[in-house]
Amino acid sequence: MSRKAAGSNAIAKISTVPQIKRAREADTDLNDGCSAVDECSIGSISTSAELSVVDLVVNIATSGRPDLLRRTLQSLSECKLPAGYRETVVVENGPRAGAEEVVRSARPALKLRYMHTPRSNKSAALNAALRTVGNCLVFFTDDDVRLDPWTLCEYSDTARRRGAGCFYGGPMNVDYDAPPPAWLRQYLPYSAKGWELSGARDCIEKSIRFLGCNWAAFAEDLRAAGGFNVDRGPGSPSGCTGDETDMQDRLLAMGLGGVYVPTACVRHYVPENRCSPDWVIERSYRHGIENGARTVGGNSKPRGVPPWWISYRYLKGILRAGIWSLSGRPELRFKAKNRRSYDRGLLCGIRLQNKVAKMPLWIFR
Repeated sequence: MSRKAAGSNAIAKISTVPQIKRAREADTDLNDGCSAVDECSIGSISTSAELSVVDLVVNIATSGRPDLLRRTLQSLSECKLPAGYRETVVVENGPRAGAEEVVRSARPALKLRYMHTPRSNKSAALNAALRTVGNCLVFFTDDDVRLDPWTLCEYSDTARRRGAGCFYGGPMNVDYDAPPPAWLRQYLPYSAKGWELSGARDCIEKSIRFLGCNWAAFAEDLRAAGGFNVDRGPGSPSGCTGDETDMQDRLLAMGLGGVYVPTACVRHYVPENRCSPDWVIERSYRHGIENGARTVGGNSKPRGVPPWWISYRYLKGILRAGIWSLSGRPELRFKAKNRRSYDRGLLCGIRLQNKVAKMPLWIFR
């Protein structure tokens, strides 16, 4: 099947009724070891809009945060639902911590479906849901966001116009408990300081990547890419970041393009302990693991020896960090610790990827 055909069954032309104008409100393998999956369906929904529609499913992976999940589902219940909205799948991974009760108490019109995977791994949870949704546009978000009211409609409308051969993403703002100091913001990841592209865009781009809490792709394309990599993201053996980036890299390698949807915005909750200097240093280590693993890919070096340019960067980093650590300026001392943390993660990611490359495939099934 061609890329243009992938996802085409999710687009159903129901009638030629003109689209109603509306005023926008401001503002690896899918067999990943999750053999034991419990699920239940809750509520129902019917739509009367007679338009050309794209079937849309919302996918939320959650683990141990029922209060934040309740906040997210409340925000979702206040969204305008597009004509092709099918359901929201909430996948609790790891120990049960109350997510099922939150799902049962949510608004029935959302047609929520609860699933549980015993493995504490976000990618494994997303794969478990992906096996159950058929062919549709899957919108991925997190259990700690608030959605702008028209977000789902914007994704549905854009995917209806663009069709298959694309994946989609939008901007992200932040909800701080307490804003971080100004000097620290440059070191924060986009998930903790927000992200957007300047200007409205409606074109396909071959190098764009979106944040994991606000993007969408056709299920058939995601399955063709092999599903989410269980060695990336929360709960992965390496502890590294980058599960969504890894998937989007593979979609781009398949020839798909990314489409930015500037009017589909979410707001990510950032508590004070997730925008502090200590958290940034720890996050830099995990980000270094991700980049080290991506650098090596499947090409292992003898005894885990890194590429020469990474060795050069590491040695240069040691020298710079040593100089910065002697400074009387707190910001430079922080910069030294942060640089050392990232470089340690980089080397760790290279060693881990080399080790993984030598393992038989059945280990990951």
